[in-house]
Amino acid sequence: METKSTNRKTFQLTENSQQLGELIYEHLFSFKAKIKLQDSEFISIQPVGFFKTGVSVTKNGAELVNLTMNWRGHISISFRDGQEYMLKPTGMFYNKFVIENKAGERLIQLDPKFSWSKFDYNYDIQSDKKSQDILLILLGVYASNYFISFMSGMA
Repeated sequence: METKSTNRKTFQLTENSQQLGELIYEHLFSFKAKIKLQDSEFISIQPVGFFKTGVSVTKNGAELVNLTMNWRGHISISFRDGQEYMLKPTGMFYNKFVIENKAGERLIQLDPKFSWSKFDYNYDIQSDKKSQDILLILLGVYASNYFISFMSGMA
């Protein structure tokens, strides 16, 4: 599974050349975005809070997911139905990300690949077959981009 940046604002999630969903940023340096799943309405992503360290994910005005970053750089992904996940940077230079469930089991690994010629990121994604939730994977890509932007001083 992988995501490819098509125009530095749009990330297309594909598996075996089949598109599964898209993450579309409003502007090039914006944290506002939308997720489009197959045959679905748009899901909105909006930073919230004084320092924009929280993110609200809504569909038709109803909040579905809440993302918050802690002081260690971990991003909590909390669904309204009680499911909770944690995106954590890993690797010597925090160059990879993993999504773990509450029990600390690694479900998804995201490996960003930076292209200097296009000046954008693509992601290789490893996921165990139990966690094929496309929304969670696209939120992981969003959270990874969010982390990279904060750590590089773009925020």
